[in-house]
Amino acid sequence: MKYRTIFLLSLLSIFLSGCMFSSESQNAVAVTEAFWQSVQDKDMEKAKQLSTWESAEYLKFVQSDKINAQRFETGEVKVTDVSAEVATVLYGGNGGDVKIPVRTVLVRVDNDWRVDVQKTMGSMVSGAMGAVVQELNGFMQESLKGVDKALSQGIEELGKSLNQGLEQLQKDLEKTDDPAPQREQAI
Repeated sequence: MKYRTIFLLSLLSIFLSGCMFSSESQNAVAVTEAFWQSVQDKDMEKAKQLSTWESAEYLKFVQSDKINAQRFETGEVKVTDVSAEVATVLYGGNGGDVKIPVRTVLVRVDNDWRVDVQKTMGSMVSGAMGAVVQELNGFMQESLKGVDKALSQGIEELGKSLNQGLEQLQKDLEKTDDPAPQREQAI
């Protein structure tokens, strides 16, 4: 009976800690989504309220037209007692087709989550560099496909030309192999 009670209490504590962790993750995601929505809506007052006081001055970089976040998605969450990181993808650029992976960094301030804009911007720089490299890689792959296609067409044309040349040479050789009609000599 004693072991059964200990076992049930252990299960209950695991369940409660899982619920608490889930709640903390949900709160971190909710603050992250509210922050990026306010940035997207260009509501910098609301974004400032969701930021740490120390990092609010970095909001000027987030509201830059160069980022121009048109939409965002959140993903995996890592939570500790004092901080959280939410994987976020910003879709920027003119058509909203440039992906910028970001780690939205949050810290606890008076039992509430607040975005550390400075650390988030630091992760954005490395994410933007990765996005630029990925875009360049895609561009190079497309260029190489074009070069490959042009090279393939060139080789095909060269092959046709060589075949035509060989056929003409064969015809010319056949003409020279035919003995020319000999003249009869009068005796």
